[in-house]
Amino acid sequence: MFFPAKYPEGDWKSVAEDVQFTSSDGIRLHGWLFQNVEPPLRRLEPAESRLHILLIWFHGNAGNITERAPMATELARRGISVLLFDWRGYGKSDGSPSESGLFCDALAAYDFARTRTKGDIVLYGESLGGPYAAYVATQRKTRCVIIENSFPSLSAIGNALYRPVPLGWFAPFALTTARWLNRAGVPVLVMHGKRDQVIPFAVGMQLYEQLRVPKELLVCENAAHCEIATAEPQRYYDTIVKFIMHPR
Repeated sequence: MFFPAKYPEGDWKSVAEDVQFTSSDGIRLHGWLFQNVEPPLRRLEPAESRLHILLIWFHGNAGNITERAPMATELARRGISVLLFDWRGYGKSDGSPSESGLFCDALAAYDFARTRTKGDIVLYGESLGGPYAAYVATQRKTRCVIIENSFPSLSAIGNALYRPVPLGWFAPFALTTARWLNRAGVPVLVMHGKRDQVIPFAVGMQLYEQLRVPKELLVCENAAHCEIATAEPQRYYDTIVKFIMHPR
């Protein structure tokens, strides 16, 4: 379930601020804070132009923050500050990853982000990070949630990947992304690539269909797993910024 890339794997040259914070069980976590460099969107109403948004990026089960830095840089350039952090056992963060430990990390990231902004916080869940972003939305105040190439629950992805064996029976309540998002009640943007070979497109659509909150959908015909930013960059960034500034 976890494929962490530890430091020094990756390109660690960054203009972002190096940050560290500690989870509730004492694990030291490392991240990068990308401060916005332009006002959010052009030609906004005066009140909107004063908005400060900080997006927390909960990344997937492989790699580390260095792979997500280009997207964070572009979002910051478009007026959205971004906190990228590594789960325990990834990058420069201490410890070893576990399903339960990542809940602690996710809440710690939010609590740290709250100390760095008085503005609204947006949660971005990439792949395995999706359910953790959804869970945090039930525990902390958030403006909206963005889910990229994720799944409605661990049971749903288990059933899809190992059909006809119903492995989902063994995890009926685990990582229940859709249920948590519905409980949180905030607007959700779901994004998924049709060529995703890790989390099938149909599973992502199950997530979208199960949502009972204000929701939007971005489908990319040519993107594989978490590749929308490279397959359709203009549409990717425009959709995210518009959704964040005007969540329905």
